[in-house]
Amino acid sequence: MKFLKTMAAALAGLAMLTAPVAAAEVEFTGSKFTCLEYTNGLGENSSGKLQSIIARVWIHGYLAGFAKASQKLNFSEDAAASEALDNNLLQTCREWASRDILGVSLSVLAKVERAMPAKAGADFSPVGYTCEQHTKAKAGAAADANRADIAELWAFAFIQGYKNLAQPDLEVPVESKAQLVGAINGVCAKNAALPYMDIAALVSEKVKLQ
Repeated sequence: MKFLKTMAAALAGLAMLTAPVAAAEVEFTGSKFTCLEYTNGLGENSSGKLQSIIARVWIHGYLAGFAKASQKLNFSEDAAASEALDNNLLQTCREWASRDILGVSLSVLAKVERAMPAKAGADFSPVGYTCEQHTKAKAGAAADANRADIAELWAFAFIQGYKNLAQPDLEVPVESKAQLVGAINGVCAKNAALPYMDIAALVSEKVKLQ
């Protein structure tokens, strides 16, 4: 009962999130990052390497959210799962170079049933990542705070993917990220033992976006 009250309070301001809230900083936006930019950033010395790394985390979150909404989400520790997704992403982006990451994630990548790689980035795995770990990471040293940022990027993309199953034309405004992630973090702060991904899924399900 306490958890339900906490969840209700966190979502009170998100009942119908339609008007963007001013963004505090520039955020990664899947609809404004192209496949060509992604592939160009894969080179070891590419100036766009960091953005391509961020895009990969975003895609992992998006596909996990879409699969969760489809009730088909499962994870694999096998390196082959990560390799298969990376190859699928690379081949898709080579074929659709001018398309944006959000578009190819929805229309191509999400159509493939797959086990999602357990790791979404070098320092972040949604599997086993708890609210307690996230809350501590946000207040921790630079490396821990960076992991928390990656988790929140993943969670925001998760919401986008989750919503796109039923609303394929919906783009969750990046300006809403602070509110949505704040709702997740608010529940997490009072429910340390819960998996962070489970709270992201609950917010994805409950929040109304148009």
